[in-house]
Amino acid sequence: MKVTVERVYSVEQYLRYWTKSMADVHWFKNPRLFDYNRDEETEEIVREFGKPGSIYLVAKSQDTREILGVLGVKVKGNVGIFERWQPAVPLKYRNMGVGEALINEAFSWLRQNRAPKVKSMLRYPYEKPETVEWLMTLYQKFGFKQKGYVGVMLLVNLQRVKMTLQKIKNLHLVNGNEFSLEKFVEFTRRAYMTTPEDIAIHGLDPNISNPDANIRVLQAIKNGKYGSSPPECWKVATLENEVAGFVIAFMPKSKYRPLHGVIAELGGFSRISEKGHRLFVNG
Repeated sequence: MKVTVERVYSVEQYLRYWTKSMADVHWFKNPRLFDYNRDEETEEIVREFGKPGSIYLVAKSQDTREILGVLGVKVKGNVGIFERWQPAVPLKYRNMGVGEALINEAFSWLRQNRAPKVKSMLRYPYEKPETVEWLMTLYQKFGFKQKGYVGVMLLVNLQRVKMTLQKIKNLHLVNGNEFSLEKFVEFTRRAYMTTPEDIAIHGLDPNISNPDANIRVLQAIKNGKYGSSPPECWKVATLENEVAGFVIAFMPKSKYRPLHGVIAELGGFSRISEKGHRLFVNG
């Protein structure tokens, strides 16, 4: 089958192509509460479509004009970004070079726009890596390399959890507003960038490893960019008058998900006590 790739200029038309091409993606077929949401993604496409620095492509059969797949790309700064879970190609067309044709066209457009790098982010059930095998193989074929670490999203229903607080002598929780953002940057580096193992995991994340980037993220959280983050969501633990750990959280608001909290940072420090015993305090 000969594949041709065209640019789409109508958002209504692109959404029809996108809906057909995404049909086999796991979160599109069976929506999950805290995964990507197809209605939310639709709204984002409508919001972003046609803006400068973006392109929306469709792959078709040259003979039958059948829709074979789509790929949306935008440039942020000088980096090209593939839309989520794209190229999106139905299962029956994945071995026909459709994804390759879409990426080649996207790369050509990005070169014309002087974007030296391209990135894509995938979110998938960690216990089912086969859901992403085709895309991962396709990306690797074009030279994509994993940057940073693979994260795992952990969820807990607080209505079903019996909260217990282990009492530790001389351990106190204080509000984080008693500490500057610069102090929280210091806490972050102490919690996430102390050991070689920590650095191997977090060193590639500028929001952790770069103090300037870290303070910008913390300021955004405090200002409510990601959701409500009152002083009660910023806590510091002290043990025998020394800082032993900290937590930062916020509560996003979304019409697609119930009210929930997100732990942005959680760190515990180790220290040597006066008696020479190593103490570990975990958040």
